[in-house]
Amino acid sequence: MGEDMKVLKNHWLQMGLRQKLIVAFACFIIIPYIIIGGTLSWLFVQSNKRMILDATLANNRQIAQNIDTSLSPLLRLTMIPVQNKALFQLMRKDYEAAAFPLLERSQAFDEVGDVLRNSIMLYTDLINSAVIYQSKNNMILGRSNNDYMNHAYLEHEFYQEPFVQTILSQHGKYVSVGIHEERLLSIKSTPVVSIGRAVVDPFSKEKLGFILFNINAENLKLLWSDIQFTKHARYYLLDQNANIIYSKDGGDIGKSAETVLGKSFQTIAGGKEQLYPDKQYFAIKATSSLSGWSAVTVIPKHELFGFVNTILRTIAIALFVLLGLSIAASIYIATGVTKPLLRLERQMKLVSQGKLDIFIDIQHGEVGKIGVTINRMLEDIRRMIRTIYTEEQEKRRLETLALQSQIRPHFMYNTLNSIKWMANMQGASGIEEALTAFSSVIQFTARTQHDFVSVREEIQFTCDYAKILDIRYLGKFELKLDIDDGVWDYQILKFLLQPLVENAIFHGFDTIPYKGKLEIRMREEEGNIRITVTDNGRGMSPQQLESMNASRHKDDNLNAIGIPNIRKRIELHFGTSYGLTITSVENAGTTASLLVPVIKQAIKGDSQ
Repeated sequence: MGEDMKVLKNHWLQMGLRQKLIVAFACFIIIPYIIIGGTLSWLFVQSNKRMILDATLANNRQIAQNIDTSLSPLLRLTMIPVQNKALFQLMRKDYEAAAFPLLERSQAFDEVGDVLRNSIMLYTDLINSAVIYQSKNNMILGRSNNDYMNHAYLEHEFYQEPFVQTILSQHGKYVSVGIHEERLLSIKSTPVVSIGRAVVDPFSKEKLGFILFNINAENLKLLWSDIQFTKHARYYLLDQNANIIYSKDGGDIGKSAETVLGKSFQTIAGGKEQLYPDKQYFAIKATSSLSGWSAVTVIPKHELFGFVNTILRTIAIALFVLLGLSIAASIYIATGVTKPLLRLERQMKLVSQGKLDIFIDIQHGEVGKIGVTINRMLEDIRRMIRTIYTEEQEKRRLETLALQSQIRPHFMYNTLNSIKWMANMQGASGIEEALTAFSSVIQFTARTQHDFVSVREEIQFTCDYAKILDIRYLGKFELKLDIDDGVWDYQILKFLLQPLVENAIFHGFDTIPYKGKLEIRMREEEGNIRITVTDNGRGMSPQQLESMNASRHKDDNLNAIGIPNIRKRIELHFGTSYGLTITSVENAGTTASLLVPVIKQAIKGDSQ
């Protein structure tokens, strides 16, 4: 509680002056109306809701009681095949073994039909049809309706119906069958509910057959009065499987309640007499103890609280009018004081977002003096940013030039040294070829003003340099290129490959007894270029590799300047997500891998 008070206090202290004035004025009006209006609204809601829901629940319970009262005599009538000795004997008889099967069947059919019509159909108007089925001979022993019977349905489907099997499986207990189509005695499939009971021999426990009463769903309307609690209230009668037996909309009969009422009906599917509020409506349910059928009334919430909503709207309108007046008064009073501060706040938010070129045009009062001071501060900041930007640009240019130029003296030394060895060992033969390659190398390195060249130019320069070294080493190594066709015209930093080729030749191939193989491979990978320089030379020990990656190697055979130079130049131009990695196994070769971004056009100010 103490922490909450601290939070509220801090929130209040951080509020602007105008907000504080508005809140203070509004609270004197809002709080009393909230207390009074909320209390009255709550009383009306509870009273109105309880009255309608109690009446609806009482009506549903009465319907469930009417169903029990109406079905109870029918359940007693289903005992006729057992209690009537003559009828019971007819159920046990095997007509196929009789002397005159057709005659005796006809006689039994007439006798059983008379029992059904005179002892059952005259007793109640609720039953539409009654059937007694004998299992031993798979025949209709008697039926109340002699006008029509679907013999094809009887022979192939009737006995296998799930509700028939359910009746037989209950061993003589009554079974209430939910909504289904009556196809045996009706020309058109008619939705009915049924009451059935298996006829079981009490001595042998043999299932002799069953009796079935069919009740037209329309007849069930006789069991209740159609009370309309609200304009759009809906009433449903559901069977034990939550399928609709009755609805004002005839198209709903036979459908699943979940299909018609929505998945929210699952929340009311379990209890007998429960009240379940939903987001959109109230559903009230009462269940018959005999049949398991349920009476469900659905009332839209907006209708249930219609009268209360009218009162709430009236209170809300009055509250908003008074609130509007109080806010208008507080704004009028506070604006003169807070308007300059609000303007200053908005402009300072723009400054915090990085917009430093704004000018605060508040001229009067203390806030105006603050604005003048802020304008001077912003001008100083803009001047400092321009100075720092210019200095950083110049620093970057000089640093790049310095890093690039580090490579030239060492590389020129090695080039001239190679020509010297060639002249010494070959007696000056082949100098013309070496000097031609050297001229291309000198021409390429003379472009000091440019950082980027095409991949084609970098590869040509590297091949010329390798040719000079190949002459020196008398063909001790061979260079292989594996370049994707699409990357030849991309832009790349100068002098990325030469230090790697130089290290491979001087270090990797220096003392090996076999011919060296050097491969340069370039591939485009998801907007980047992957460059690998692989040799089969003598490799490096783990200590050499570690010092190489740490840029502190002191071996004269290695270009100690070139490797860190490559790393620094890549990081300077493209960031730390790009760079150079070197892997090597002693006596098994070295692989240098470069990752740089794809640059399809020459960098502005860096064209050839």
